[in-house]
Amino acid sequence: MKKIDWSKYDVKAPWELLPEDLATPDPASQPKWKIPEKVAIQCAISGGGSHLSKKENPNHPGNLDEILASAEEVIKEGATLVHFDHMVHACHTKDGKEIPVDESYTYVVKPLLEKYGREKLCPHINILRGTFQQQMAPVVNGIAEISYMTPRFSQNWIRSTAEVLNEYNVKAEIVIHINPEIDFADRVLFRTGLMKPPCLWIILPAAPSRPDFFSEYMPNERAMCRRLVSIVEEIKMFDPGAFIVVCCSGRASKYLITLAMLLGIHVRVGMEDTVWRYPHKDEMIKSNAQEVREATEIAKMLGREKMTPNEYREAIGLKPRFDYLPEGMK
Repeated sequence: MKKIDWSKYDVKAPWELLPEDLATPDPASQPKWKIPEKVAIQCAISGGGSHLSKKENPNHPGNLDEILASAEEVIKEGATLVHFDHMVHACHTKDGKEIPVDESYTYVVKPLLEKYGREKLCPHINILRGTFQQQMAPVVNGIAEISYMTPRFSQNWIRSTAEVLNEYNVKAEIVIHINPEIDFADRVLFRTGLMKPPCLWIILPAAPSRPDFFSEYMPNERAMCRRLVSIVEEIKMFDPGAFIVVCCSGRASKYLITLAMLLGIHVRVGMEDTVWRYPHKDEMIKSNAQEVREATEIAKMLGREKMTPNEYREAIGLKPRFDYLPEGMK
């Protein structure tokens, strides 16, 4: 056994701390968190997926003219992008004139593009209403820049939609309501080669479920935290570079998008997905503009800055656009 010179060790008991042990730690020893400085704040004007209307919230936009007016207020608040999803019951003007669902998006979005241009408006449009030709109308006429890819739908619809979106340079956003849809996305989108990571994702949890339609269940604040973190981590297993958006769904409302910003991801607010301002009160949302304004303030308090439409396009791989109207509509 090698002989050790113990005299060179000036060590006493392990609990006897030296002055350097008690010195103030260097604050720089803690590395900065990897939180993106920029956050996309999307606003969903009315819609759609949650089937909300004036019956549930009297402040909800109930026709195309009210949707247009609400979208204009949101643009003035500087929303990164605006989501349009016109339910059939809202596809009429304030005077009662019926507008087909495919033409309804042109009715609302065209005057906004004419007035504000694409530097202030990035249109995100739900292409799930009407016949397949009607669904694709906002894509082929150049109105839409972003739309949905829903992995739990039929593979025939998925293949056909992916083909049209790719042809017209519209970015597909993968929709996740509940964890199993992440596996669907891997099987029907990634393994088939229809889409390749990194991708754009949107998580729409916490909305009230029904037998034919499920959302991730978030009955309280602890479930909200556990389930959102779990979904985000599972998405990143398949797509480490994912651009993830979280929706202010159901009773979780504003708390859910606050947690998303804490996690360093992006958010969608607005009247399409909830009637509630807060999860612990029965106070209803008064306007979409108010929701964008308050989300912007939350971002500022967390040291994050709202993306512009062109910053968002660059972040998700869309070429920045400056034209006021789509080609063929000028």
